[in-house]
Amino acid sequence: MSDEELHVYGLIANGKPLEAANGATAERMVGAGLLLRDAFQPSGYAVVELDEVEGRLWASVQQQLGDTARQLAEIPQLIEQLRSCRVSQRRGTGITSQWLEGVDAVNAAISGAVDGARHELLAAQPGPRPRKVIRLSTDRDRAAIERGLAMRTIYSASTRSNPAAIDRVNSLTALGAEFRTLARPFMRLVLVDRQFAIIEDHADGRPSFEGAYLVRDRAVCGYLAAAFDTEWQQGLDWRSSEPTERSTVTTALQRTILRGLCAGKDQQQIAKSLGYSSKTINLALGDLRSKLDCATVYQLVAWWMGPEAAAERAIEQD
Repeated sequence: MSDEELHVYGLIANGKPLEAANGATAERMVGAGLLLRDAFQPSGYAVVELDEVEGRLWASVQQQLGDTARQLAEIPQLIEQLRSCRVSQRRGTGITSQWLEGVDAVNAAISGAVDGARHELLAAQPGPRPRKVIRLSTDRDRAAIERGLAMRTIYSASTRSNPAAIDRVNSLTALGAEFRTLARPFMRLVLVDRQFAIIEDHADGRPSFEGAYLVRDRAVCGYLAAAFDTEWQQGLDWRSSEPTERSTVTTALQRTILRGLCAGKDQQQIAKSLGYSSKTINLALGDLRSKLDCATVYQLVAWWMGPEAAAERAIEQD
């Protein structure tokens, strides 16, 4: 009720007369069932008993709820009727991809997807993540797991030294989530129920961090799920200790860096893709240069591409 209506109602309820300007308001309240015309009252109106008003309001709301419930119950049948009219378009139709502009839009899409997920969440998260983002995603994912969602996540090997990530893994592993790590670069991916995915923008040949694509195509999502499973099989279980290096000249990290350099990436790009600092990458290359007595990184790359490093190159990518 408006302030004016409450004022008029108070005057009438307390047996006081109304001003001429209050007449239209009083008539509206008669129409709403709150007042009755009564010529024997100073105001010309009387209030309706509150028990009667309350009973009428409850009955009205209950009827509205009943109508809403019936409409909700009819939705699945309506969707099935509409779907039956599109038999030839059931698979691979509709909007297959949508560009999400900016980090906020991407995070909002991920949160909405997780909140609506029914069965499974697969995530490949290379590189470092801010503590705030980790904390918010942990609360969200914990609620999803508790309602029955299965969750598997691949992190970069560098994540094992991130305190916030360690807390997240420990918290969610206790609920049944699974985590593995890879020491080499991999693509960022969030896949929900194997029906739609959020992926990095690689349209220009290298990842863009200005947004991401939301993909709904079932065939593409199926392919991405298979690719994730392949990466998962090659990952190291979070609960396992780091594997000891075999009798090789290079370490797993050094081999990954050299492969990145040969693919045309610079050291900063490699550091970002692996979740390490540029200093760590430089130290790894410096150690290998000392071991091989190479003065420059270019000499390292030449050695790596030559016959002396054939055995090193033949080692399966870590």
